[in-house]
Amino acid sequence: MPDYSSPPSSSVIGVIGEGVLLPCHVVANNVPEVFSVQWVFHEQSQEITVSRYDGKTEKEKQDERYQGRTEFFHSDFRAGNMSLHLKNIRSSDKGSYTCVVSFNDTYHAMLIDLQVAAKGGVPSIFLRSHEKKGIDVSCHAAGWFPKPEVIWLDSQGRVRNELSTTKMTVMPAGLYSVVTSMNLNPSSDMEVSCRIVNNLLNTTSESRVLISDIFFPYISKWLIIFLVILCLSMVLISTVFYKLRSSHKKTEGVVKVKMEIEEDFWEARSNAVPITVNPECRVLELQVPGVPDVESNASESAGLNTPSTVPVLVGKEGFASGKHYWEVEVGQEQDWVLGVVREKGRQEEEGTHPREDYWALHRSQGEIFSSTGDHRIEKQMSYSVIGVLLDLDRGRVNFYEAEQIRTMVRMPLRLGMEPTETFYPFICKKEGTYTPLIRSVSIPVPLETL
Repeated sequence: MPDYSSPPSSSVIGVIGEGVLLPCHVVANNVPEVFSVQWVFHEQSQEITVSRYDGKTEKEKQDERYQGRTEFFHSDFRAGNMSLHLKNIRSSDKGSYTCVVSFNDTYHAMLIDLQVAAKGGVPSIFLRSHEKKGIDVSCHAAGWFPKPEVIWLDSQGRVRNELSTTKMTVMPAGLYSVVTSMNLNPSSDMEVSCRIVNNLLNTTSESRVLISDIFFPYISKWLIIFLVILCLSMVLISTVFYKLRSSHKKTEGVVKVKMEIEEDFWEARSNAVPITVNPECRVLELQVPGVPDVESNASESAGLNTPSTVPVLVGKEGFASGKHYWEVEVGQEQDWVLGVVREKGRQEEEGTHPREDYWALHRSQGEIFSSTGDHRIEKQMSYSVIGVLLDLDRGRVNFYEAEQIRTMVRMPLRLGMEPTETFYPFICKKEGTYTPLIRSVSIPVPLETL
């Protein structure tokens, strides 16, 4: 009777998006050529066959949700290695797995507990508002699993005494987004650290800022008297005061909108990733308005709704979850196409429109269009660097004008029921013309030290 080289029950940890080895070793005098091994996932009262190898037919069978994500070590079967390589781990893979090996009319089973985890992005600290009795400080972090621990620290590395509120939201990919905030009064330690801890992986990510005393100005009683006199004087010129007040509200609204746009841009840029493209061209059929068809006459351009085949360079890096940002230098006068293309894990349903396979922004004959409709961007605007944020947590793609820090367009993604799709950056490539360049992006400090 064979036994196991490892304990009957063991636990392993896998990182979401990566692969993990589920161990199963049988020690016997001789493992025959004819045998079977089956991995079973226990989901509540259900048992799902993850993958099965039958030595009689020498075929592998997989459950639909694990299609293309499992691999046996065939060359090690005779040595008793029945382990399973599980690829592209998801949060839903967490649970218990049983390895069942059968040969010579005997059965051998081993139970494995799989824990899954993910270390998210670096937290970003923001000054949300200037209150009468202090400053409201908030900290954002996304892409963590399981629920992380949030700790506010002072300049000495000690846990702060101020009360804080924390909200955790489950994103579409099953990962957690964290928003935590607290209020500082003028007597507090102005050096603030926000630390996010994944206790399962025993890893942390931390950001720190120093807030200057300039945020807590001293107001003297003479200044208060002056303000009272000023208010009384303004009663005599109420008409002018009304106009100034209206103008101030409009300016304040413009500044607030601008700050929100800049905050969105810098938060997107904090998710910068390096991108390299394959040197070989790939031809895509893009149904976007205004794109010249490389197979048509060079002096003619496609109509606003004509499908066009465009040679593109596709990124080597693909993404299935999380947030990813990169920038493309497009120049001032050139026509271009750039965006994100989806590689599906399986055949789409009949009737699905091919436009949903890519999300693109393009310039043709001096105008800029989006692939999601008739959205046009002002013809007179000048764009030299385009920022792209692939946000799989919220299911959308954002395009930014990176030099002037403004949002150009947001496009929703259509994600499948099973998140098996992989998204790749792409840029256009034409012989003898200017090719946009994906440039490296330095990740900025979320908040400058004051």
